Amino acid sequence: MRRSHPWINNFNEWLISACRSNMDIKFIWSGNDAKALVYYITDYVAKSTLAFHDMFALAQQGVKSIEQQRVTNSIDNAIEKSRTLVLRCYNMIASQQEVSGVQVASYLMNYDDHYTTHTFRNLFLISIENYLQAELSKARPQEKDIDEERLEDMTTPFDEEQEEDTKQTEEQFLLEPTETKNGAKFVMVNTRLDYRHRSKDLTALCLYDFVSHFHKKLIDKSDRRLIKSANGSEGERLDTEGTKLNERYTFESAHPQSSSHIVIKHTNPVVPVLVGPQIPRQEREETRERYSRALLTLFVPWRSVHDLCALNQTWAEALEVQKSLTSRLTQDYRKYTTFA
Repeated sequence: MRRSHPWINNFNEWLISACRSNMDIKFIWSGNDAKALVYYITDYVAKSTLAFHDMFALAQQGVKSIEQQRVTNSIDNAIEKSRTLVLRCYNMIASQQEVSGVQVASYLMNYDDHYTTHTFRNLFLISIENYLQAELSKARPQEKDIDEERLEDMTTPFDEEQEEDTKQTEEQFLLEPTETKNGAKFVMVNTRLDYRHRSKDLTALCLYDFVSHFHKKLIDKSDRRLIKSANGSEGERLDTEGTKLNERYTFESAHPQSSSHIVIKHTNPVVPVLVGPQIPRQEREETRERYSRALLTLFVPWRSVHDLCALNQTWAEALEVQKSLTSRLTQDYRKYTTFA
């Protein structure tokens, strides 16, 4: 047949030689054609390899095989029966699914099964908020300038719908190793401690930028040479001039891992993903306090709660005071919501 024959698809001889597969090249004339093509490709890639009724038939075969085994193997434990049933049904369905050669090669070569344009890092924001709120609540009764009515207004729950979830979200810690004069031991650390006891040279850095641009690493030999001339008590930037090393900073001495870890700058910034209840809308009166507290925690530099909110202020009033950062708050919050 000739290439112009109506039964012959449009093809490129070089691509068809490389791919060795069917090909149908078409010109996209308009935006509607492009949308239709995207829909077709997405639907084709995401479609199930097995029909719904076929899956039920395979699951039924798995149930029958389990029932036949009960005659020889008597299992009384209900949990074990359920586990065996689920495993058998999964194996029956998985054994009938088609797997392409490219997919098999990808698994054998240990390649990633998905790709992203950015790197993400979890940030347990609500637990940090709860810590700051607890510290503020402890300090307020000791303030003489606050009357009882004003104190009651400032301690009103943020959102009745999320109050129970907030109470159950305790601050999380990780058990990590460190080195002391008495030898190695394990300490409890988390992102809040890393940020609170960051270097004095990073004082102007907010929590969002700290998580996005920096991470903690174990001190190695090259780091120890840089630390010799550093003042470890307050934490400072290590002199990496003339080297290919990323920016490095020591922790304050109050940090549990100040003697074994440092802060290093990411080569490429990561995107913080807020874990826990989402930040509510500003327009809602009942959630305005939580909204203000979350934005202050994320985008205003702090080492203690007093850097964010005065004892005689509500969180909304404290956010109003930070008007100079309003544009930055909006920009960073939109940046987060774009990727999250």
